[in-house]
Amino acid sequence: MTTSGVPSYNYSGYSYNNYQNDMLNSSSWKEKAEQEAENIKNSTTNKTSSTSSTSSTKDTGIKVNSSASTSTFLLGYQSTLEDLEASAAKLQSTAKDNVFSKYEQAVADLEKNPNSEEYQKKVDQAINDVVAAFKDFADKYNNTLDYLSNNQDRGSGIVAQLESFKRMMPNEKTMKALGMSYDASGKVKVDEEALRENFEKDPSYIKDLMGGQFGIAERIGDKATSVLDSSVDKIIGSNGSSSDGTNSASSSSSASASSSKKASSMSDSFLQFASFAKSGAYNLSNYYAVSMLNMLV
Repeated sequence: MTTSGVPSYNYSGYSYNNYQNDMLNSSSWKEKAEQEAENIKNSTTNKTSSTSSTSSTKDTGIKVNSSASTSTFLLGYQSTLEDLEASAAKLQSTAKDNVFSKYEQAVADLEKNPNSEEYQKKVDQAINDVVAAFKDFADKYNNTLDYLSNNQDRGSGIVAQLESFKRMMPNEKTMKALGMSYDASGKVKVDEEALRENFEKDPSYIKDLMGGQFGIAERIGDKATSVLDSSVDKIIGSNGSSSDGTNSASSSSSASASSSKKASSMSDSFLQFASFAKSGAYNLSNYYAVSMLNMLV
């Protein structure tokens, strides 16, 4: 049977003509999804202000509504993880342009010119950059916890990732040595005054704890990278899968490779599904989307 010269096929009550109409009307849905993703990105990048020497991060309340598309959630999570990954790289001693190397260079220059006010100012600025990097890292880490905590209903993998990120951080004693601590909900706080005092007293110790091999920044950065490189099923937790893809701290080769990354791109399978889901209302609702998820494992 034909309609206006175009054959009309019907499979389980869904006609070819209906498919054409859905594809033609999908542009507004796509624009809405993209706008939601942009709003999420803007929310995750907002910095919290502090009126005291203690850095605090308020609950951003970031949540992708359960009725929103999976692709929108994935895009928001991608942005959150990439921000965390980039923030961690600034504190990794083996990463390019890390704050510790800049501080050491400033100190070396001052030692050659001990009476130079210009070089003293550079040292002071380098210390300020270290403190700022610590506070930014805490903000990005807390934002990641917020994002996962507010979207736990999306799958078991989200819960597993939330707990895994928490396990990447050290105990209270180690945090105190850095000038950091946890609040009642497990969020990271930075006491700027304590951090400055500890860093000026023993910068090498602070550098090793935070930025050295297997240090806090590397562990968190590696975790963000491993999630970005995971399949959709592992991220969401489909079929009971866990996404706790924590890299082993005993693998020095893995640590060396990950520390050279400034930022990670999403895995092909991750982006493939996001692109597929955004391509049209029919694609999102069609049962083939389910089989595609299974293929991405």
